[in-house]
Amino acid sequence: MVAKKDRVGETYPTNKYGIVRIERYVNCEDVDIVFLDTGYRANYSMVQIMSGVVKDRLQPSVYGVGILGVDSNCYQDNAYTHWRSMLERCFSEKVNKRLRAYNDVSVSDNFKYYSSFKEWCNKQVGFGNEGWQLDKDIIMKGSRVYSEETCCFVPHEINNLLNKQTCGESRDLPVGVCYDKGRKKFVAKLSMKSITKNLGRFETCEEAFLAYKQAKEAYIKEVAELYKDQIDIRVYEALMSYEVDIND
Repeated sequence: MVAKKDRVGETYPTNKYGIVRIERYVNCEDVDIVFLDTGYRANYSMVQIMSGVVKDRLQPSVYGVGILGVDSNCYQDNAYTHWRSMLERCFSEKVNKRLRAYNDVSVSDNFKYYSSFKEWCNKQVGFGNEGWQLDKDIIMKGSRVYSEETCCFVPHEINNLLNKQTCGESRDLPVGVCYDKGRKKFVAKLSMKSITKNLGRFETCEEAFLAYKQAKEAYIKEVAELYKDQIDIRVYEALMSYEVDIND
């Protein structure tokens, strides 16, 4: 049997996290180690240490960028669900192939640390509300970064409110506009609460888009007023001042 004092200072390779060194040895089930790469300290059994299955929670282990930190109960947190989903959208190869809109979306350095993200969440209006979602581009239109400055929590209805609306197969036409070949007219359509409203037929593409723009902006303001007392003031102000662009 190896003496307690002889174990202290021993180093072992891990499967994914470099080298660990034993700092304190009580018995084979109670061993303190330090990961040499990050300085993270943890307690494991000798079986786990020698088999290399120990885990450095200061290494980016979630989708190659997310750092869990020392919160061992994080998996039960609402914040963890949002955090992992955010990283999945941005850094999962499988998701990127399916959702190409996220191919160039990034995450701030602070948000890569779960502890920082959780701390931010706990200060946000609407965090923890059932069905509310993390959004990155309402407060700052066109944002391609999940960060403390750009993110907020909003109801599902608001999160989908600013999604680009294509009209049938007319992807080369402005948002909200399609072409009626039979009548040789441009048609403006607006989706509201899963219902598509026909705004009329027009001689030109520009006229159809203008009709869509006016209706869409009015609808956005209507929804903003509906949720005014529930959402972050920054979200309310962004919605009230939102201008529909031809490429939205």
